[in-house]
Amino acid sequence: MSKGVKISGVNLPIEELHFSFITHKLRKEYGFIESSSKNMPLDNKNNIMPMYTYPCFEYLDSIDWSGADVFEYGTGYSTLYWNRKGVKYHGVEHNSEWFDRVKGDNKNIFLKEEAEDYVNFIFNFDKKFDVVVIDGVFRYDCVRPALDCVKDDGVIILDNSDWHKNTKELLDKSDLIPVHFHGFKPLHVDSETTSCYISRNFKRKAKSILPMAGTIREQNITDTKQL
Repeated sequence: MSKGVKISGVNLPIEELHFSFITHKLRKEYGFIESSSKNMPLDNKNNIMPMYTYPCFEYLDSIDWSGADVFEYGTGYSTLYWNRKGVKYHGVEHNSEWFDRVKGDNKNIFLKEEAEDYVNFIFNFDKKFDVVVIDGVFRYDCVRPALDCVKDDGVIILDNSDWHKNTKELLDKSDLIPVHFHGFKPLHVDSETTSCYISRNFKRKAKSILPMAGTIREQNITDTKQL
């Protein structure tokens, strides 16, 4: 029988207490409730975030992307996020209705409704990209152009890699290092996967390793060589 904790005269099983703590963090400290109530992905500071899994978002958001060249297959909330990070952004969209909703004043979002035009649009720019995001249609066909156009020290992001097995397996054959971030994401109730395929020459460092919800661990724990 598990131990119980008495709170306000009520004996609560310890596993229920732990579960309530986890639920509170997801609801409040990760912004899940605010995202659901407003029907848009928001982080714990009420900022728009991409529809990536929380672990992937925490990793990407910890990096200084200022000045990075970013190309995105499939636009949306992530478009707003990347532009807020001070990057040089270009994105391509295939859905005209969604394009009209997302574009706004952004002159670097382009509509290409035909598959070939959409997939090969990345070649229209005379440069390679620090980040290539594959998060739209024709994902399998986007892999080869993405690999051709990502910098030698760049990263390719494949969202919903658990849904797109063939696309994932094609990227797995590259020399990039796959890091699969499993977990929950805003507005969705299932655990999903966002994958980052990272160059072996990737040099951008995380500014912080603290999770969105912070930590309750003591900061003065001895963490130096003792011998």
